[in-house]
Parts: sequence; C-alpha cells; structure tokens
Amino acid sequence: MSRVLIIEDEYALAAALATVVRRLGAEPVVAASGQGGLDKAQRQQFDAVLLDIGLPDMSGLKVLSALRAGPTPPPILIITAHGSLENALEARRLGAHDYFLKPLNLAEIQPQIRALLDLPRLDLPPSFASPDPSLMIGNAPEMQRAFAQIAQAAAARVPVLLTGQHGTGKTLAAEIIAAQSSASPLTRYRYDEWPAEQAEATLQQCLDEARNGGVLLLEEISLLPLHLQATLARTITEPGAPRVLATSASDLREAITQGRFREDLFYQISVLQVTLPALSHRTEDIPALAAELLKNAAPGKDLHLSVEALGLLKACPWPGNVRELAAAMQHAAAVCTSPQVLPRHLPPSLQATGQDTSHLDTALVRSMTAWLDQKLTCPVENTPDYDTLLAQIEKPLLTELLARYEDKPTRLAAALNMNRATLRRKLRELLGRE
Repeated sequence: MSRVLIIEDEYALAAALATVVRRLGAEPVVAASGQGGLDKAQRQQFDAVLLDIGLPDMSGLKVLSALRAGPTPPPILIITAHGSLENALEARRLGAHDYFLKPLNLAEIQPQIRALLDLPRLDLPPSFASPDPSLMIGNAPEMQRAFAQIAQAAAARVPVLLTGQHGTGKTLAAEIIAAQSSASPLTRYRYDEWPAEQAEATLQQCLDEARNGGVLLLEEISLLPLHLQATLARTITEPGAPRVLATSASDLREAITQGRFREDLFYQISVLQVTLPALSHRTEDIPALAAELLKNAAPGKDLHLSVEALGLLKACPWPGNVRELAAAMQHAAAVCTSPQVLPRHLPPSLQATGQDTSHLDTALVRSMTAWLDQKLTCPVENTPDYDTLLAQIEKPLLTELLARYEDKPTRLAAALNMNRATLRRKLRELLGRE
C-alpha cells in the first residue's frame, strides 16, 4: 500500500487530507510540525508528501529542502495560506512537484495526489538564480494564484501566455519566468514598435536570435497581423525554435471569434497561462506596493504615506494599474517636501477619481459572490445557516471598525449610531471580548 506523509499543523485540514488519501487507497501519516515530519520521513519510506509552508517550528521550505536531500526523495506537493512569488519560485527550485493555495478545493487536489502516487522518484532539478524579493509584491488571493502560475512556468520549458490589463505587470512576470528558466538572454518583440515595412523582417530576426535554447517575449501578441501570425505559427514548431512567452491585454478567444487571431497559434502559445489581476481587484496590496514604489521614486528620501493618502489610493479605480500607481508615487516624490505624503501631494486626477467609490462596491459584491460560491459548494447537509454566514462577515467588520476607533467600543457605538448593548453582545460572541 502506498504511504503519504501529511505535514500540516491545522488539525481539520490534516484530517480532511487524510480522508482523501484513504479514499485513494493509500495510508496517510500525519505530522503537525516540520521536525515531526522529518523524523517520520527518516523512520519510514513515503510515496508522496503533502507539505504546508506555514509550520509552527520551521518553514516548510526548509523541510522541503531536507526531504529533497534524501537518497530517494518522494514527490512533494506544497500547500500554503500566504503565497508569495519568492516562496513559489523557491519551492519549484527546491523540487516541489506542485504548489496549492488555501483554502484547498479537495475535489481538485484529489487527482493531484493520485498523480503523485503514480510518479517515479524525481531527480533534483537544476538550480537557478534566487529571485529578487522586490520584483513583485502581493498578498491578495489573486496575486498568490499568479505567483503559483509564474513558478509553474519558471519550472517548465513550454510556451506561456500572460494575460491581464495594461500595467498589471505581464512583462515583468515574463522577465522573471525567462530569468528563472533559461541562461540565454531574453529576446523581445512588439509589433507596433516597428514601421510596417520592417515588422516582418524584425520578427524573423528575433526568432533567429532566440533559436536553440533561447526565449522570445512577444509583447501584446494580439497586435500581430494575420500574415505574421501565420509566420509565427509555422516557425515556433520547427526544430530548435525558441521558447515563446507572449503577453496580451486583449481577450484572444474573443479575437479568434472575430477572425483577428489564429486559433492554432492561440493553442501553441498558451500551453501554460498566467493571469495578472487588476490593481482594483487587490486593494489590500496597495499599501505595500505604494510604499515600495515611493521608495524607488525617492532614493535617499525617507518618505511615507499618510493614512489619508493611503485611503485615497485605496479608493481609486486604477485603470492604469501598477504602472499608474508608480507614476503617482513619482509625482508625490517630486512635489512632497516633508517626510509625510499627504493627499494634496498626489496627482490632481487621483484626488478627483478617488471620490467615486462605486468600483469598490462592485469589488465587494464580486468578492462576496466568490466567497458564497466556496461556502455553498458542499453537500446539502453541510450547508452553513444564515447566522453562521453573517457571523463570519461581522467578525472581520467589527475587528476593522474597532481598529479605526482606537479599540474603544464606546467611540465606535457613538460614531456609527450603534446600540451599545448590541455592540457589547456582538463583541463578546464574535471576538471573545467582555
């Protein structure tokens, strides 16, 4: 019987994973700490390992490195609640087979575990340069998924399509993938940067330069006219053709239906896909992003954003995404003469658009819909009741409100016209406060 080691400190998740493993006809062995998992791995042989990065005694990446250093390392699947690009890339570099984000969809992870049990022992992968931690920033779930996709692409040698709105970081992500997966320099091509009479010859030159192990980045590939798409579709299937990374802010499937993009080329370039989310879909990342961009815009100056300026940044719709935020921080660095960036130091256009928060209402509905989809995708007997759902919403709401009113319930109740007795009851029931 196959044996699976589950290194996970959350009891409920460890139990659920153990149940999945048993359904597959394998024997689960659970360890609640990194050292406990290493001890079990020393005493017996495992056919697969499910490993959480956030363990109480050590990083799961350290455990991964130790497990992979063994004489016959088993395939390892990484699980994490707080993904980052550095963790995703490091996990791939150390030899993790796959990378999953919490909350786990057990229906999706079950076939992955089955595949792990069918895999032969893996040789250690070739090492590549450690990623620069400042390259990309984001703790939002959408960005964590993007980090996992980038890590998968960096560990492969197949074509990758990177999609997302203008300014979301598609080119930066492609550069990371290329740097992590190839020692050859990256060759770039964008159709609208060349006169029409030179575009085809330049594309052919780029294809030739990147042959035999190189990587070709085709920026905004939807701009290519059909006759150059035909050239590309033919050339990238030839022996020695470069690996293609393509970016697109346009919906290529829609372009296919309109006859503007070749369907065969779409499938050739999208073996793997990376989706970069809009900045308005991950407003929780704005403080860290803005701080990093402000530091880059004003090296040597100790600038920081005021609470009011951050509030304005979070309220903006950001049609230009991270690129627009970077320009705003450059503006602030140029006009701010004090250590603190205030709303008046931000571009006037932001001060105007920041007053319209309708996009935040839309984002809230979108997030609520996705949350309900996850909560209600279960057997009827396990469907949570309304009060349980409401409590899960009210708990973070009250926590955030208390923080904004200096952790003083009396001030909160007065400011928001809440009944004090009701507020005390909710604090007691939801937050365990008297």
